[in-house]
Parts: sequence; structure tokens; C-alpha cells
Amino acid sequence: MKVIKKINNNVAICVDNNNHELIAFGKGIGFPQMPYELTDLNKIDRTYYGVNQNYLGLLDEIPEDIFEISAKIVDYAKGKIMNEVNSNITFTLADHINFAIQRYKKNMVIKMPFSYDMQHLYETEMRIGEVAVKFINKVLEIHLSKDEAVGIALHFINSENMKTVKNGEINENQVISDITSIIEKEFHIEISKKGFNYSRFVSHMQYLLKRKEKDISIISENEKMFEMMKTEYQETYDCVLEIKRYIEEKLGWNPSNEELLYLMLHVNRLCSREDCNR
Repeated sequence: MKVIKKINNNVAICVDNNNHELIAFGKGIGFPQMPYELTDLNKIDRTYYGVNQNYLGLLDEIPEDIFEISAKIVDYAKGKIMNEVNSNITFTLADHINFAIQRYKKNMVIKMPFSYDMQHLYETEMRIGEVAVKFINKVLEIHLSKDEAVGIALHFINSENMKTVKNGEINENQVISDITSIIEKEFHIEISKKGFNYSRFVSHMQYLLKRKEKDISIISENEKMFEMMKTEYQETYDCVLEIKRYIEEKLGWNPSNEELLYLMLHVNRLCSREDCNR
């Protein structure tokens, strides 16, 4: 195996003997001068093929132990899910877990109740989410709410093979593109569509639309957080109100304050990044 580009000390882009590019995890594989031939494959802990290049930036942002937790959850899920899951799931799930932990540390509780639809239409994915939350809590010695299982379940639902949009179903790509245009207009910025920051935002918008599709409401236990965000991030709130008007007109859906809070968190996160140029 040839190591061709360092991501960090323990992660690198490699090429296998069939000339297929992959991401490899292994202690110290990023140290030597690039490129080099790695003859001792025992140094490789994990490999990933077909990873979206936009997600590579996450490797410098998310702690390695979170990636390891995500990888173990995905390994468990692959033994339970019949459909093939997207190759990027370990990366997007690691980001989701990391953000959930950040919210937990800041005591930002966004409650997503278990719904009848989720429990019965996606029983396997919900079970994976429940097992994942218990595993995260045990390994990190924290106390994420069991409701986080819904968000993790939605990650796997979204990552299973994409189906063609049918009549009457939401065209997610168009809706997310329209929402992005609203954000760019309101903030007078140009958002790079090539970076992992935008890819992450798209994922979170997909989860919001999936919850709408399955009638899964977000119920926040902290109304004060919503009021605080409105005051502290007035520009973000104004932008989210424009998105709300679009959603009402396009989808016939009136988002709750809790869903607006979710939007504010992720719009603010998107626009605070350096790959949004004013």
C-alpha cells in the first residue's frame, strides 16, 4: 500500500495495490515523508473507500476517540441493517456525536421524542440509535439523553441507499439549495459548496426534512435557549424567519420554535466558518 498524502499523524490518503484510493487510520502512518510504501499493513487499524473529500476536514476538527466510537457504532449497524449504507456514514455520524457532546456540555437540551412512526417503521434503526447512545455514555462517562437515539437513527435512515424522488415527496436537494440561497442573500455571503462545512449543513437539513416527512417533532425543554438565541443572534434569527416563510409556502409546514432553534444553531454554525466569504 502506498501512502500519498498526510491528513494528520494517524490518518492518511493511500492507494492500494489495485490503484484504488482510500483513507487509512493507523498510529503514526502520517509521520514519514510522503509518498512512501507501507509494507507493514498491521499498522493500519481501519480503511475507508469512497469517502467524500469534503469530509476530510472533519479529521482535524473531531477528536480521534469520537471517530473510533462512530466506527464501532457503524460496524454494529452494518450487522443489523439489510440495505447498504453510504460510505461517508462514519464521518457524518462522528460529527453528529461530537456536536451532541458539545451541546450536552453546554446544557443545551433539544428533545426529540420517540414517535410511533419511528418506532414501528424504523425499528432496526431506532434500536441501533438506542444501543449507540448507551455505548457513547459508557465509553465517555457522560449522560446523553436517550432521545439522541432518534438523531442517530435518522443518520442511518438517510445513509441507506438513496431512492428516487416520487410524486408528492419532498425534493430535498432543491429545498436545501433554496434555503442556502436565502442564507447567502440574508448574510451577503457566498457559501463554498465544496467544503465539509457545507456538506455537514446539508446533512443537518436532510435530518430536519426527514423529521418533517415522518412527523417527528422536536420538543425543546429549554424555551429560554430559544429566547436567548433570538436576542444574541438577531441576524441569524431574521434569516431563519425568511427560511420559515419559504418552508411554509413551499412545504405547507409551519415550523415550531423548537425547529427554528434547530435551524438557528446550524445556520449560525454554517455562517461562522471561514469558507463563507462576505
